[in-house]
Amino acid sequence: MPSQPPLIATLSAILTATSDSTMLHPRLVDGGVAWHKTDTQLVLKDEEGQHVITPLKAYGYILANELLTRGHTYHIHGPVGVDLEDGAAFVRHSVLTQSLVSVEPPQPADLAGKAMLSSVGKVLRVTLDNANKEAQWHFTVQAEHEVFEPEGGRSLRFPITYRFGYFSPELSDIRNIAVNTVMWFQGLVVSKDDQSKQLIIQVLHHGVVVAE
Repeated sequence: MPSQPPLIATLSAILTATSDSTMLHPRLVDGGVAWHKTDTQLVLKDEEGQHVITPLKAYGYILANELLTRGHTYHIHGPVGVDLEDGAAFVRHSVLTQSLVSVEPPQPADLAGKAMLSSVGKVLRVTLDNANKEAQWHFTVQAEHEVFEPEGGRSLRFPITYRFGYFSPELSDIRNIAVNTVMWFQGLVVSKDDQSKQLIIQVLHHGVVVAE
């Protein structure tokens, strides 16, 4: 049986820093590389397609001269996670995966629902329904992921909802997707559920890695 790959979800997004960066564990480091936390904004969409700003913590493993600057906008790429205890979402990055884009924040509407997520996850739930305006069959998968959260120094498991919509696979392919199937996904981070705090992805590409 093939070994299971790491269940990691990776975010690629344009983010504006909304706070100064703070070192997480200052007593452990003296001038070297350390974890720093910065508050940022991720722009999503609501049900009407209007932009919604949601907070996203950025944990950077960086030097003091590489900190994110309040009010500046960056392209950030790295593992993403959600703490189910408080619903807070976060992304990890380093100087290798951060790039300054602008010193002036862009218009939120230009960024809404444009962040990209690539992931490998274990299927927790599958749904096939036609409860939409077009009465077409749409496929939805809830998959579990793992991530290290540096502020608490712990490993977290969290679900993400993947909506296929018009990219729903054929029924013959859906039969290969069941609970515990390991899949890869690529799609757009379009929204976040207010109750479950799950990120909701519009799937663009997918595949089965390990079938159950």
